[in-house]
Amino acid sequence: MITAAQAKEKTMERITQLAKEFLTNCAEPIIDEAIGKGKFRAAVDLDSVTTGVPTETIVNIGKEVVRILTCDYGFEAEHVYSDGPRDRANYILIKWGTD
Repeated sequence: MITAAQAKEKTMERITQLAKEFLTNCAEPIIDEAIGKGKFRAAVDLDSVTTGVPTETIVNIGKEVVRILTCDYGFEAEHVYSDGPRDRANYILIKWGTD
């Protein structure tokens, strides 16, 4: 049996792995496209890595993506998530200057 600390560590490793895959496969191309158009921001759909995932996990992945973008890469970032009866949003808003 693993300990609670080990379970937490393994869970965070998985969340970090998903966040990094999202950044490489989804966010980087969108940021490059925005730069090519002279923009200072991009919105990247997070649903590609969170389809069928529980809300708690979606929120945790979003937090980790934001943490990596802000702490490791110096971007401003925000996870926009809502799943109500009238609207649905799940994306990362990334900024790197003024526009």
